[in-house]
Amino acid sequence: MILMSLITTAILTRKLGAGVYGAFVLTTSVFLLLDSIADFGSRAIGVREAAQNPEKAEEIFSELTGLRLLLASGGFLIGLLIILFWPGFAGIKVEALISLSMIFFTSLAGSLEIVFQTKMKMGLKTIMDICFPLGFLILILIFRNFNLLLVMVFYLIARIFSLVIGEKLINRKIKLKVDRVWHWLKEMWPMGVYLLVFTAYDRAIDSMMIRHFWGLKEVAWYGLSYKMYINLLQPAYFFVASIFPLLSSKMENKRKLFMKSMLFIVTSILIAIPLLWTIAPWMISALAGSDFGPSIAVFRVLVLALFFAYLNHLFGFSLISKRGQKSILYLGLIVLAFNIFGNWYCIPRFGIMGAAWITVGTEALSCLLLGTKLLALR
Repeated sequence: MILMSLITTAILTRKLGAGVYGAFVLTTSVFLLLDSIADFGSRAIGVREAAQNPEKAEEIFSELTGLRLLLASGGFLIGLLIILFWPGFAGIKVEALISLSMIFFTSLAGSLEIVFQTKMKMGLKTIMDICFPLGFLILILIFRNFNLLLVMVFYLIARIFSLVIGEKLINRKIKLKVDRVWHWLKEMWPMGVYLLVFTAYDRAIDSMMIRHFWGLKEVAWYGLSYKMYINLLQPAYFFVASIFPLLSSKMENKRKLFMKSMLFIVTSILIAIPLLWTIAPWMISALAGSDFGPSIAVFRVLVLALFFAYLNHLFGFSLISKRGQKSILYLGLIVLAFNIFGNWYCIPRFGIMGAAWITVGTEALSCLLLGTKLLALR
């Protein structure tokens, strides 16, 4: 997935140019925030509940699928208002609308992920996940003369393709039931609000501020580095998502599993950071060429954030497994406040480098707070 994403990024940056690629980054960043509304913590809570109550798993899957589609409808309406009235989408409203329409298909794909994770079918989940970037890459390779509008159409087609493959792999029809809505919302709301908070400072706030103060080219330079950073987080997510059902279950020796996982994560990232720092100029040059030179310094700073971000995945999922989602929300609000004020101060003065250092500080603060809370629960 990382390899395909890097190849795709290299093609998009060279074909679209810095300005148009910046519009692509801005659009996808804003709508990732809307995707978090459609999810609202249901994946993590659903996996936890189904792992702890396997006899009710099918009912849980159906209820959460229905609820997720209701939430996606709310996210879609909010997205329409943003497209119509936010000046940042001037000139790219049609492209933004196509990107927004993907929210329903992403919601259904997330419902399938709950099933894959709970049933420990991570190999099948990985196939579905790979189909999305693979389909997108194939389309942009076939249709070489594309613009931003076509890129968004390809994005939508690839998402639908991966959803169809996922349904075939799970060998079950997607069932939905609108039932126990308030029960699930009461259980999910701390995680849902935290997810909104996390996505806001992780994906949207810095891009929107950079667009406001500096322009789309700077969004493109920062967006390329951040895209690489997000891709490098995927191994942490896949690893922790794989063990999350075990952490949530009633198995013994969960503490031993946690400690082994933390040792594996820390060792891996400490080996990776110096290597990534060293080859950063080559990576940026290979991906995007000389027009994206400013991305090198930004990426090197973001590499430092990987250490804290990898641990945050393990700490966060461990707290959820212990029903600590309310604690995660309160801590997330503190981190959000730091991120907003930090970006508001640093981006106008230091540009994209300021945004990169605030990302490092945000991840470090989150790691400290989550780690401290997890220790207290143990």
